[in-house]
Amino acid sequence: MIQRICYVWHIIVKLFSFAFFGTCSLGLALLLFPIMHVMAGFDEKKFKVFARRFNHFYFKLFVRVMETIHCIRVKVDNKDTLKELHSKVVIANHPSILDVVILFSLVPNADCIVKGDLVKNKFMSLIIKNLYIPNNIPFDEQLELAKKSMDEGNNLIIFPEGTRSKPGEPWEFKKGAARFALYSKNDIVPVFFGGNEKIGIRKHDKMLQYHPTERFFYDLKVLPPISIKEYEGIPITKSATILTKKMKEILEAELPQKPNSAENTANHL
Repeated sequence: MIQRICYVWHIIVKLFSFAFFGTCSLGLALLLFPIMHVMAGFDEKKFKVFARRFNHFYFKLFVRVMETIHCIRVKVDNKDTLKELHSKVVIANHPSILDVVILFSLVPNADCIVKGDLVKNKFMSLIIKNLYIPNNIPFDEQLELAKKSMDEGNNLIIFPEGTRSKPGEPWEFKKGAARFALYSKNDIVPVFFGGNEKIGIRKHDKMLQYHPTERFFYDLKVLPPISIKEYEGIPITKSATILTKKMKEILEAELPQKPNSAENTANHL
């Protein structure tokens, strides 16, 4: 009975969190963005500095709210590293819908490649149009916009899988993240998302699903940067393939090790 009550409570706080985020995002875009434009003297560069800084605190507040109502729990190794980043490509595995929110709460000056379909979302369209790079524009244009943003000191957040991982299936990394790093000549900072299974916010999960026994636990590890110097002079098609493979290997190395069948057999003898 107690477990059922806890489950229902978790569903309620999950729905509240989504509604809170959507409402606040719409208010931010409709009310505060125009004010920021005026404060910046209608200077696009100054406006983006204000807006990114504000968004960071907004996402930070949202994560704190979710922690307070026991929707999620977040633990971050080497957290201070993300506060000091400038002009880096931040990559991560992508187990849940909240990954980007958590990263934005940790990286103060973050840019991002986002799904072009989100421009159609009335809660998010104005924020995306004003601040981030949609992936439905030509890729060469994405490269130029990302390089320009990183030249200004921002960090590019990108998930090499391109979408949330499919539960129980191997990761499939695309070459886009590597190409952004190679084109802009900026190093890569991998972040591993660990913790418990994110049942209810994974790809294809239903809205009224939640982890059956506990709140969502995010155990993040900020890993050593990947230098791109060793890829200089190598054709972009080849270097992007090699770098993508390396990124995948580094993040996969953080996955919990499953005991092999021989060990299982020995443990039962």
